[in-house]
Amino acid sequence: METEPGDPQTFHVESNAAESDFRSLFRLETSLVEVCKKLLELSPELAPYAKGLPGLRIMRPTATAETAISFLCTPNNSLHRIVPMVKRLAAKGEVLLEHRGRTIYAFPSIGQVADLSEAELKEAKFGYRARTIPEIARQMIDRGGEEWLEDLKQKPYEQVHEELIELTGIGPKLADCIALFALDKTEAVPLDTHMWKMAVKHYFPQFEGKTVTGKRYQEVSEFFRDQFGELAGWAQQLLFYDSLTGGQATIDA
Repeated sequence: METEPGDPQTFHVESNAAESDFRSLFRLETSLVEVCKKLLELSPELAPYAKGLPGLRIMRPTATAETAISFLCTPNNSLHRIVPMVKRLAAKGEVLLEHRGRTIYAFPSIGQVADLSEAELKEAKFGYRARTIPEIARQMIDRGGEEWLEDLKQKPYEQVHEELIELTGIGPKLADCIALFALDKTEAVPLDTHMWKMAVKHYFPQFEGKTVTGKRYQEVSEFFRDQFGELAGWAQQLLFYDSLTGGQATIDA
């Protein structure tokens, strides 16, 4: 995708993929101006975040299974541990290329993940996820594997969430992460500690000092869907990212 270097309004991308793939990944068919305008009409409280986080988008990966499996590394985990875990998991796939001492792998299929032993993942420092990741992959295989995941994209959010939490080891938040980022369900609102903090600050002051319970998770996430509809995930991204960065984005705005 050729553009003028240094122009903050454009991208310079070198890839073996088509420009359409890049546009799809960043949802460039969606006007961010219109998204923010609608969000602010529905909730003016979001104005500082829309202004302080220009260009923040929900990514739409094309590799559904890879994205879903990668999120299995995230429960009760921090980013600095999640990234190396995903890299170690990726190295369980087939070798695509070896060049100048660097090895490029294809991310393992759901079937390959299902065949991984708990012992080898424990050795790779996956902790309790050494058991849950292959187990969830096996349950996905029982439902149809990659084809089942792709079929979920065509179903309504509520059904997608319900089917995901039927898998042992997938709770409401993980189901929402997979629904939002792997299955293109922008109604999903993953509610972690960052998002809980922001939801309490702006919409649920009565929960100040209280922890997330199953009932509260459902109440808050349903509020966002009622308030924002298919833009609920976009609102979540603004609030989550600002909290993740310690409010730096809006402080600097």
